[in-house]
Amino acid sequence: MKTDNNPSALAAKVKLRLNVLAELNPARVLDCFCGTGQMFDNAWRQAASYTGCDERPWSPADPVSRFVVDNRRLLRALDLQRFNVFDLDAYGSPWEQMMIIADRRRWAPGERGAVVLTDGSALRLKFGDIVPTPALRELLGAEGAQPGAASAALLLDRAESAWLRRAGVRLVRSWRATRKGGTEMRYSALVIEGL
Repeated sequence: MKTDNNPSALAAKVKLRLNVLAELNPARVLDCFCGTGQMFDNAWRQAASYTGCDERPWSPADPVSRFVVDNRRLLRALDLQRFNVFDLDAYGSPWEQMMIIADRRRWAPGERGAVVLTDGSALRLKFGDIVPTPALRELLGAEGAQPGAASAALLLDRAESAWLRRAGVRLVRSWRATRKGGTEMRYSALVIEGL
């Protein structure tokens, strides 16, 4: 069952975002899976600017206004230069959105930013899908599609490295957390810098 924020992971997810806020000032956030605003309430409220996106209709009870659209369409249409933090708290795999950001957002040399990811790809990898999404296949190429190539964690590490190259940035700092159980989720925050 899909859940916006599993209670057992909420504290770790908030901590990742607070770590990003401590590194970036000002933080201009595009939250691509904003849901009901839990991450805004617990962390992004402290950002210099915040823009949310979710396919669920906005309601007056929501803490902030948001774009109501498929975030892939928004990422392809919006000027991404306005943002330096991209929050991709996906139900499954965030890699299609990551690819759009890598291809559309340009980072000046020394310019810092961050991506915060929730990645459920490990579940599909666990059941034998060597590279579970077209975006991951494209990022990893033949290296990731080798039979028995690696554990899910290693493949996701490789995907992050390939994304950094594609985006033209280097990793400055990162934090990770995982939640095991019915579904294995990986939570990452990557502070990046333009090359």
